[in-house]
Amino acid sequence: MFCYEDQDSWPWVMLDGSGLNQALLNQLGEDLHLDIRQVPMPWKRCLDGLSRGLYDGAFAASFNPERLTLGLYPGLKDGRPDRDYRLHDASYSLYRIKGSAADWDGQAFHGIQGQVGSLSGFSIIPMLLNHGLQVEETSRDPVALMRMLHGHRFDVAAMQTLRADKVLADHPDLSVDIEKRPIPLEQKDYYLMLSHQRVQTTPQLAQAIWDEVRRQRESDAYRQRLQSTLGKAP
Repeated sequence: MFCYEDQDSWPWVMLDGSGLNQALLNQLGEDLHLDIRQVPMPWKRCLDGLSRGLYDGAFAASFNPERLTLGLYPGLKDGRPDRDYRLHDASYSLYRIKGSAADWDGQAFHGIQGQVGSLSGFSIIPMLLNHGLQVEETSRDPVALMRMLHGHRFDVAAMQTLRADKVLADHPDLSVDIEKRPIPLEQKDYYLMLSHQRVQTTPQLAQAIWDEVRRQRESDAYRQRLQSTLGKAP
């Protein structure tokens, strides 16, 4: 059983099951003859369940050294995963009210007087804190987060780029006043984490699953689906 966050994260994970990660893992299950259930839930609960062996895997997880106590990433070497085994890569961007002086130049933040809004438990938060910013971890709903920014609850929001862009494309009342800054905050790889219990009990199966993630992601069929889906990006 694999768990994932119970919020749409276009195009990778969707509650209706149409996400690219979900399609990849469904095909993986068919090709490896595994009955894999995919269960949505709050992300923190997903990771907690992974740590206790309630779930065999959790997706899609960016690398955070602190998560190594919760589960394992593929191809670990010198304490870091092998990005060849990633499900996908994606960026985080800074969003602000149009006309605001708040910005990110690729090295430092400028003009941020108040708090930065971000989704609870997300991996961009340590980077923001390391830059001395005050972070408000808030609703797991990205639409609600953007509405809080629109209502001036905080100065800026730090969000996964494709996810936030989709929110703005779907909500013209927000996009008329909110803009994305051009330089990404971070570029991250996202993985299928497996539980310590699963890897220890069936290490060969665990490696076969990670190998199949790589094979599926590099397949012509998946690449065609990826390009078709991203061609519909906002």
